[in-house]
Amino acid sequence: MSTEKIDPAGIHMDDLEALQLDALREIGNIGAGNAATALSQMVGHAVGMTVPHVRALPLDEVPTAIAGSDEALVAAIFLEVVGEAPGYMMFVTTVEDAKAIAVSVLGGMDPGELDAFGLGEMERSALQEVGNILTSSYLIAMTTFTGLHLEPTPPDLGVDMAGALIGYVLSQVAMTGDLALLIETQFEELDEPVSGNFLFIPTPEGLSKVLAGLGVAS
Repeated sequence: MSTEKIDPAGIHMDDLEALQLDALREIGNIGAGNAATALSQMVGHAVGMTVPHVRALPLDEVPTAIAGSDEALVAAIFLEVVGEAPGYMMFVTTVEDAKAIAVSVLGGMDPGELDAFGLGEMERSALQEVGNILTSSYLIAMTTFTGLHLEPTPPDLGVDMAGALIGYVLSQVAMTGDLALLIETQFEELDEPVSGNFLFIPTPEGLSKVLAGLGVAS
């Protein structure tokens, strides 16, 4: 990978493609491995996770890239990253895949009264815990690679049409960053195959520190 100098406040999509995606993909793979181990312990049987694709894209392209349509129903877990490289994280999946993840985690427990989206209180709680595991695993991998201190805030869970839900979240972070790292995630060995999209949205300063920690911004 190149060690070309870059402006910390002016990192563009092409720079990130050239400098960084291989290293970020490796962080994603290690984070997925950590998450798979934690999820396996949680559900009581082996869970595999793979990261088939990692890419960077502008914030305004995220809803279409994730859901394909603004009207598609999605579940999203959203939190802030605090510490030496601040930013935001999201895990987004279809409502049907969110249900499948929750059912596997609950192991047949009664989810309770269902809401308009077919999710019960127990299922929502299970999804938040899965979000905690995924984001913590990714942050641990990033900390290991970069030496930066990073911590997640408690996650929020939202269920709505992709355009409204993802658009609302991105409007909250657009003032601090303009690109997202999109990590496709596939779960294996659950009751049925499911997938989701993991987003890391760093501030420009946060991304600069991550790049420096990876040794590609010297």
